Amino acid sequence: MSEPSPPTPDRLSLRWALILLASVVAGLLAGLLTYARSGDWPGSLLAALGASGAALVALPLLL
Repeated sequence: MSEPSPPTPDRLSLRWALILLASVVAGLLAGLLTYARSGDWPGSLLAALGASGAALVALPLLL
């Protein structure tokens, strides 16, 4: 007797894929612009993480 195969996980919805992609793009853009302005990479990293987190919180409410 063969064992039943485990259930396949649900795929990521298009809405959440778009939200995550936009969040990554917002973080990259904020980080690159901050680095271009100041030349300070730790500050750029903080700006990128902050922008990406803010986008991840705000975009589900908008889309």
